[in-house]
Amino acid sequence: MQVDRQQLMEHGYIILRNVIPPALLEPLRAGVEQMVSRRKEISIQRRTPAEPPGGEWEARAQPRLKLETDCDAESAPAVEILLHEHTLGVARQLIEAPHVSLHNLACLCNPERDAGPAGWHRDLRPGEPAPLRGMIANMQAHGPSYLQWNIPLYDDRVLWIVPGSHRRVNTEEENRQLAENPRLPLPGSIPVELNAGDGVVYTHLLLHCGSNYTQKLRRTLHPGYRPFGFASLPNVHWRHWEPGFFHLLSPGARQRFAEWDQLFLAELGLIAQALHAIIRKDAPGFLDAFHKLHPSPREQLVSLVMLSKLADRVYRLKQMNQHPSGLWGTARDMVYLGTHFTPEQARDLWQRFGALDKALRTPAARPSPGFQGSDATYERNEMPADFSVDDFIASWGQT
Repeated sequence: MQVDRQQLMEHGYIILRNVIPPALLEPLRAGVEQMVSRRKEISIQRRTPAEPPGGEWEARAQPRLKLETDCDAESAPAVEILLHEHTLGVARQLIEAPHVSLHNLACLCNPERDAGPAGWHRDLRPGEPAPLRGMIANMQAHGPSYLQWNIPLYDDRVLWIVPGSHRRVNTEEENRQLAENPRLPLPGSIPVELNAGDGVVYTHLLLHCGSNYTQKLRRTLHPGYRPFGFASLPNVHWRHWEPGFFHLLSPGARQRFAEWDQLFLAELGLIAQALHAIIRKDAPGFLDAFHKLHPSPREQLVSLVMLSKLADRVYRLKQMNQHPSGLWGTARDMVYLGTHFTPEQARDLWQRFGALDKALRTPAARPSPGFQGSDATYERNEMPADFSVDDFIASWGQT
């Protein structure tokens, strides 16, 4: 399946027909339905008095499966389709890197009762993992470093998008409308009309929304893909799956996931190496590790900002004892990164990032229409002015 990378760069999405071969649709539907039934039963057993009879599943406007934890041997093909040439193969064509890995393995489902439309958003928190203009510049310089999909097993008209919005910040008109009612169609928005087995691949920088969550049967695979050996630290440099399901897969798929796990851990080790050099105020050691994480001479400050967010999470894990599952990626990865640091080192590390963090902050919390999350004290759009990697290194003398 050949794709036009320039179309993705210009419009932010590509619609592909028959991503899932027709002969695989019914077996995939059966496997996903088995996972849904099992998850519903677990949700009922775990419900609290404050939740409806169906528990968390019934309470959610968009319940979703985590394929890596919900699958069994019979439903494992729903994971393996995400390794197909029509999915992983397409992601490899669009992302220029030696390795492209699955980041997320989800399936979007319909609610138990009509829930109406969701709000428009980019899949970003304000200022995280970096201000929007920085991530846009990173994509324009190096191509996409993260791609997500919607691949419906039944006809799906839920997703709406604003084509081209991944190349710019919100317009004033969009901000006004989002502040007044974030659930109305935005100017220039269009529905993504997919038949069963079709797919849309798109960047998370694109403004999009779930137009109307109804009881109509919805089983839409929602994977994400990220690279290793990319020109920069990817805009999405974490994952939402942990090992523990490989044994359910075919030998080839099992090996692929095991290799990806090692790539993730190796990258975390390199990040730890860069952060330790910062603690020691070892500029050559830091630059050596940093240039392996971000080999390109362009947009280096974006990756440095991303490292600052990781330093913050290490600090919160080691100094504030926050639970790893709520900090970054998977709990396993956050714990693994944390094992490289003592509480005292985490404190020193965060102090080293003080000048950069200050440059990223706003004087007061501000609304952030079109982003996930609420008001934020970090600048959502603009990168720090007159701040470079050299300035960051020079700032260590102040800590």
